[in-house]
Amino acid sequence: MRVLVLGNKGMLGADLQEVFRDHEVFGWDREEIDISNEMQVDEKISELKPYVVINAAAFNAVDDAEKNINVANSINGDAVGFLAKTCKKKDIILVHYSTNYVFDGTNKTGYKEKDKPNPQSKYAESKVLGEQLLQKLTKKFYLIRTARIFGNPAKSSMAKRSFVNVMLELAGKQDEIKVVDEEYSNTTYSKDLARRTNEVLEWKKPYGIYHVTNEGACTWYEFAKKIFEFKGIHIKILPVTSKEFPRPAARPPHSVLLNTKLPPMRKWEDALKEYLGDY
Repeated sequence: MRVLVLGNKGMLGADLQEVFRDHEVFGWDREEIDISNEMQVDEKISELKPYVVINAAAFNAVDDAEKNINVANSINGDAVGFLAKTCKKKDIILVHYSTNYVFDGTNKTGYKEKDKPNPQSKYAESKVLGEQLLQKLTKKFYLIRTARIFGNPAKSSMAKRSFVNVMLELAGKQDEIKVVDEEYSNTTYSKDLARRTNEVLEWKKPYGIYHVTNEGACTWYEFAKKIFEFKGIHIKILPVTSKEFPRPAARPPHSVLLNTKLPPMRKWEDALKEYLGDY
């Protein structure tokens, strides 16, 4: 099976390339392809003729998207449409990742795959645009929504750092850390997400939308407490409200993704413990 991973220098992209190493896997990043260039997308992917394209490339700077909406829409939205059109034309499966941020966060019980998005930020709007174009322009797709990805730091200098790595860096510089005790959501180990992506393809699951995260949910404060507990770091952590850290983009207060289609993955605490043991 010939597999093309886009964004292979990112956190998830690198894990995807490793997970699919037993196949004929190609990894492309911004140096190899500009996914916002429709002609380039069509020419390069048509020439490679992969069985599946896995798009792990994204504009993930949530707050920057508020003032760079055109860039966010281009990468998270229009580019997905270009990929979908080429994949449909060449009968290629397309895997694309989206986010819990597409929901407004008012449903405290969580969101199922069939629930309707209601974005509250420019970043979320750009991700919804990508979802819509994907579903409109091709039928052979897996739209995988996920949340709070953590894992080995990305090789790309443009990539966003994970919350886990930020917390560990701060612990080396400060005696106490303030962390928002809000925004209840899932967390996801990038290696588990990559493995589950492979499994979805191996299992030949029906095309459509899937929610893939580690089991369980927490606030950012609860997440931070576990990070320091598992690393044996003794530091004062202060729970605060989001008002302590005003940010340009709105965040959904409750955005738990409910998985109703796939076997559950391991608990987020177990995945975090494994990652920190290797860190």
